[in-house]
Amino acid sequence: MSIRSHEFLFLTILLNLLLGSSCVRTTPLSSPEGMLMEDKIRLGSTPPSCHNRCNTCNPCIAVQVPTLPGESNHDQLVHASSEEMPFSMYSNYKPLGWKCRCRDQLFNP
Repeated sequence: MSIRSHEFLFLTILLNLLLGSSCVRTTPLSSPEGMLMEDKIRLGSTPPSCHNRCNTCNPCIAVQVPTLPGESNHDQLVHASSEEMPFSMYSNYKPLGWKCRCRDQLFNP
């Protein structure tokens, strides 16, 4: 290798080290703004631990399933005024919940 290629290689490695180290956070976020930002990064629910939740069935894995509306939601729809009814009937909101699944059976986490 020539001296020119050694210099180029050295500068490339040095640049990668400098840029890589600037991306790493060295101190924990202690301010409320920093904590809020960290929480926003983790939006959404996390899967539960399904360890020993499927009795003797294996493998037991966490899956997201649609949740069914409760009786209280049904009662609210029945007693809703005529102005609220169209919005309630055609709502596109479909909540999901976590269950533990093994083969074709679902278990509560």
